[in-house]
Amino acid sequence: MLRIISVLLLLGLVSCVSATPPQQFPDNCRAEASVAQLLAENWLDQTGIWRLRQVTLLEVGHKKIPLEGFLRLDLAKGEARLVAMNEMGLVLFDLLVTEDDQQLQRAIPQLRQVKGLSLGIAQSLRWIFLQPRPQTDDQLTTRDNIQQLRRELPGGSLAFNYDCRRDLRNIRFLADGGDWRVAYDQYRQFGSSRLPELIIMNDFQHGVKLSLWIREVKQER
Repeated sequence: MLRIISVLLLLGLVSCVSATPPQQFPDNCRAEASVAQLLAENWLDQTGIWRLRQVTLLEVGHKKIPLEGFLRLDLAKGEARLVAMNEMGLVLFDLLVTEDDQQLQRAIPQLRQVKGLSLGIAQSLRWIFLQPRPQTDDQLTTRDNIQQLRRELPGGSLAFNYDCRRDLRNIRFLADGGDWRVAYDQYRQFGSSRLPELIIMNDFQHGVKLSLWIREVKQER
């Protein structure tokens, strides 16, 4: 398995990952939030510290690699620390990710030899949990049960789409430097915040799909 991971991380463009089904948005309400409300109620735009136990499926081409992990997400500091294990409980790596950097705390020897390992994983975690984030000057548009915050970028745009419950449902980046999407589904209430139990990241440029099922949520006090 470790050899397979190493080979997959060295691959370039691949186009045969499994298809991601379309998202289902609630249709029993109207989207009427302001920009300030959308930002204030999104869990990723708050300042808490979360501990998430998750099951992960990495897909590159026809290869599927299951992993388990524990993620400590400090939204005030803008950092995420992931300890990833295989299905036997062996720790594969421990990676600290910030908004603009990453540090591989430890990794098994086979993975330390893989060029770009920490950079690739860190970028996926950054897109999902840290950056980019919506801003108060993003353009707000509303269509029935969906609201979108959008900004123009060189070569394209960045969009954040919300449902009528004010939950962030996906981020879509298509511009110079990338083509990717993060979808957030199956929201549940945890304390005063609503968190998704399923997150799917598609890096269309490199043919990589990362699915996260959040199994346990704890908030540090």
